[in-house]
Amino acid sequence: MAVLVQDWDSIALWLAEPLFADDVYRRAFVAVADAKGVVAEALEAADPEAREVLERASVVDLGEVDAAIEAYNLIGAATRRELARRRGEADLERARDDAQAKLRLEELSEPTRAAEAAGWLLGWLPEHS
Repeated sequence: MAVLVQDWDSIALWLAEPLFADDVYRRAFVAVADAKGVVAEALEAADPEAREVLERASVVDLGEVDAAIEAYNLIGAATRRELARRRGEADLERARDDAQAKLRLEELSEPTRAAEAAGWLLGWLPEHS
């Protein structure tokens, strides 16, 4: 969340609402996204719980953070949650779709394929969550 608040331009491309499992963090993301990264506007628009998250995130020392890697981690976690939720559903088309998502999930850890995999998963997640 700190990268989202402090370095919106570097991470905004990689974020979508389905990535946030926790509702408070999802609402904080929506506030920042609606404000197009303008923290003051996001703080004004956010509900009290989301505002607290944004306030804490705005003072965290990021140090040497790679926004793309942070985004890939968030995309990977959301994908794993969705795949776990879908486990046990016996539909052949869904099984093929999940297998493709699992393959793309593995590609997130490959530097030359991570960006493409992340983009694919960002398209896959909203359709399946």
